[in-house]
Amino acid sequence: MEAVQGKRIMAKNVWGSALYLAIPWTVAMIVTNSIIRGKLSADVIIANLIGGIFFWLFFTLFVKYFSSNVYKKISIDIANDEVILVEGGANHFRGKEGVGGKLVLTNKRLVFKSHKFNIQNHQQDFEVDKIINLKTFKSMFFLENGLILDFADGTSHKFIVDEAKVWMDMISNSTVTPKAI
Repeated sequence: MEAVQGKRIMAKNVWGSALYLAIPWTVAMIVTNSIIRGKLSADVIIANLIGGIFFWLFFTLFVKYFSSNVYKKISIDIANDEVILVEGGANHFRGKEGVGGKLVLTNKRLVFKSHKFNIQNHQQDFEVDKIINLKTFKSMFFLENGLILDFADGTSHKFIVDEAKVWMDMISNSTVTPKAI
C-alpha cells in the first residue's frame, strides 16, 4: 500500500450534517410556537424558518471552529520508524461517554488521544495486527460514521469518525489485513 503521509480525514459535508439537526429543531419550534399562539400562521412559519437558518449557520460555524482548533492542539508522538497513514477527529466510546479526540493510523498502530474537554481523558494505542473484525455502523439511525474494531482478546472498541469506510479501508490495507465486514 502506498503510504499517505499526514492524510487528514475531515467531514466532507459539515453543513449537510448540521442540517440534520437544524430541520428537526425548526419543525419543533414551529410546532411549539403554534401551540403557544393557538394557531399555525405564516408569520410563525417564516420567523421559525429564519431562526432555523440562523441555527444551522451558527451551529455549523461553531462546530467547524471548535473541532479544527481543538483537533490541531492534540499531538500524538510517533516513533522515528513510524509513518502516519491517516488522521482525523474521532469519538471513542468508553461506557456511555463518546470521548472526543484524534485518531491516527500509522504503519505500526492505531492511536486515539482525547482532547482536554472530556471526563475520561486518555490515550490508547491499538495493535492493528490484533484486529480480527472491522465494520462500520450507522449512528443516529442514518449517519454511517461509526467504526467498530473487534480484537483477538475479545475486546471491542467503537469510534465515530468522518468517512468511516475510508478508515476501514486504510486499516484493512495497513500492515495486516483484518477481516472487514
